[in-house]
Amino acid sequence: MVKRHLVTRPAVDQEPFVSELKDMGREILLSPVFDIEFFEGKALNFSNVQAILITSANGVRALCHKTNNLKIPIYCVGDSSAQAARQAGFEQVVSANGDVSDLAERVISDLSPNGGTLLHPAASKLAGDLGGILEAGGFSYQREILYEAKAIEQLSADVISQIKSNEINEISFFSPRSSKIFSRLLKQAELERKLKSCKAYCLSPAVAKYLEQITGLEIAVSEQPTRQSLLKLIATYK
Repeated sequence: MVKRHLVTRPAVDQEPFVSELKDMGREILLSPVFDIEFFEGKALNFSNVQAILITSANGVRALCHKTNNLKIPIYCVGDSSAQAARQAGFEQVVSANGDVSDLAERVISDLSPNGGTLLHPAASKLAGDLGGILEAGGFSYQREILYEAKAIEQLSADVISQIKSNEINEISFFSPRSSKIFSRLLKQAELERKLKSCKAYCLSPAVAKYLEQITGLEIAVSEQPTRQSLLKLIATYK
């Protein structure tokens, strides 16, 4: 039986994940639970910046609107954001291959508090306390809000219909924000008990925690918070 997989990622982040799922033989249903809106905002001053911190591929996209300096070091939370930075042409890209705490640990290990400011192009809402960890280590941390993840107001009629008829076999979640929004929208549509035959694939335990109250939903968590690790997990379920 062909499995139907619901992808909740924003449109700009869906590839290459969707193509890789199709290569596994999955049938894809696209339903982003939030969209990305970039802010024009003020010009940024990079004169005392020793490195830029990236916690999302959207941070790379926002950064590209603000600078064409491709030599500045970029520290990324994981492989997806690092890949986006390399594709954008940045020459010094480091991946922490983990979560926000792993990124902070890598920065503290590699850089000096006296080297200059750490600039973080970020969304209006953040997961974790990257700034707090770095400031506790003596670093100068500057967060600039350059984009916003805007949640959709309700699940589409097509998604609701397919959940009700048990046509969705799998759902993937890449961020705590996406799983939190999906859980809220599911409750709003009174569908909490309609996913008993469905499996949720989550990038990390932090992503999974917002789904734990959904009755009957089977939750699987990736060994590593990377796209490839999540795909490996999905591939184990035929």
